[in-house]
Amino acid sequence: MPLLPVTLPDTPLPDGLHPVLSAEAMREADRVTIEDIGLPGFTLMESASRGAAARIAERYGPMEGLRVTCLCGKGNNGGDGLAVARLLHARGASVRVVAMSGPEAMSEDAAHNWSLLTTLAEHEADNGLSLHRFDGLPQLAAFPTPDLYVDALLGTGLTSDLRQPIARLVPWLNDQPAPTVALDVPTGLHTDLGVPLGDAVVADATVTMAALKTGLLLNDGPEYAGDVDVVDIGIPAFVLKRVCRTYDGCGWWPTDATARAWWPRRARDAYKYSAGLALVVGGAPGMTGAPSMAALAAARIGAGYVQCACHEAIAPTLATQLTTIPSLALPGHPDGGIAPEAGLDVLRDRLNQAQALLVGPGLGRHPNTEAFVLRLLRHTDLPLVIDADGLNALADAPEVLQNHAQGRWILTPHAGEFKRLAGPAVDLQDRLRTAQEYAERWNSVLLLKGTPSLVATPDGTVYVNGTGNAAAATAGTGDVLAGLCVGLLAQGLLPERAAVTALHLGGLAADAYAATHHPSSMIATDLLDLVPDVLHDLGFPTSS
Repeated sequence: MPLLPVTLPDTPLPDGLHPVLSAEAMREADRVTIEDIGLPGFTLMESASRGAAARIAERYGPMEGLRVTCLCGKGNNGGDGLAVARLLHARGASVRVVAMSGPEAMSEDAAHNWSLLTTLAEHEADNGLSLHRFDGLPQLAAFPTPDLYVDALLGTGLTSDLRQPIARLVPWLNDQPAPTVALDVPTGLHTDLGVPLGDAVVADATVTMAALKTGLLLNDGPEYAGDVDVVDIGIPAFVLKRVCRTYDGCGWWPTDATARAWWPRRARDAYKYSAGLALVVGGAPGMTGAPSMAALAAARIGAGYVQCACHEAIAPTLATQLTTIPSLALPGHPDGGIAPEAGLDVLRDRLNQAQALLVGPGLGRHPNTEAFVLRLLRHTDLPLVIDADGLNALADAPEVLQNHAQGRWILTPHAGEFKRLAGPAVDLQDRLRTAQEYAERWNSVLLLKGTPSLVATPDGTVYVNGTGNAAAATAGTGDVLAGLCVGLLAQGLLPERAAVTALHLGGLAADAYAATHHPSSMIATDLLDLVPDVLHDLGFPTSS
């Protein structure tokens, strides 16, 4: 199972991209839909609740006789809970509603749903529907244990620690044996950051309204949200897309359809050079594995010709390992590392022929090698991927990044490498906004590895990757990812599309491995064997 199990609505979107919204952006989408378009808030609440009730029934049904306790706050999230209670009862569930306030303190739409439930409960005695005002934890403990809890206490927008009595209620709920479904966002979870505010409901599943929320995907969010279902509530797609583009802290969730739409088509009369020449610059004594895996990945993803340029001391070894990929020996310096000027001289002809360049896997951090890397980066205008020791060289010369990237570079740091580039005080809790900020500052595509990995572009667009699992926590997967990126760049993809597609497909390969093997047994080269199967099984186009 992917680390981020998400079920999306069937609504078709261009390129298969789904919005991932901040709390502020979601509020604006609601406002535009209600005030500018004229769709009443109660109608949105009813649509949201019908979608949520349907997802709950799919996951925990049949509903006939199922005992459900709905914990409802006084705001619109509580109104969703009240409507879900009514709809689950209509499906045959025995429903107990516990509200944190009376209707006088509820939002208008929540109070309307309370009135509907009250009328239903009064018209038919012993019908399996009961309503209660919260009167402390002993009250809840005295009720018969349900089969399912619905958390509709707070939802989105919380920015400070939980207050009483909900602060006592949340840990109590987490101790109950029955599963919990949260509506929109688990109570106590920061909607944008995915961190608990004092405490938070640990849900088995979350049904979120209209669009994914960033806090369900970032930091601790997945541990609290469980499986995430997104339900269409009637907000027009153009409104969701508009707020996603307008507000900082939002992103896009790519799908298989995205990767297929962006996949490079190979011409029917293609030959090896027209299919993309990728040049991998990496490798030092004792480090042949990284450039080897990166070069093989570039070939596996479709680059027609891949060459691996490495320190002359390991060229014979790489030539033995890479029987289908030629190597190019870079002269060493007498004091160690790669000779900066002589190394660039050897590369010049290949740089003139290549369509894309990868710099860094296994290069090492010798000062001469770092000088060679910086000289190379200043010299070339190729689209390129900078990984591993290429990033370490840049950390000592930030002006090269500022002056030469020009939107053509893909940087692929993990958290430690990113801190070396951006400074140790950089905020990695707010990873999405931080990625936005530095991609713009560096005028580069930033592929920030982590859970989840993010791709940010110079114009502020961020893509949140939803594929992959813990099997990828093994040495060498970053080298494979860098190779996939440069292979797609060499075939003509724009840097942001190359990064997003490579990340998505690499994660799918890890998911395919975990579907039939224990995830801890995977090694990086397994991904190289599985990428072709993923491309075939998902129906990627074969030619233009």
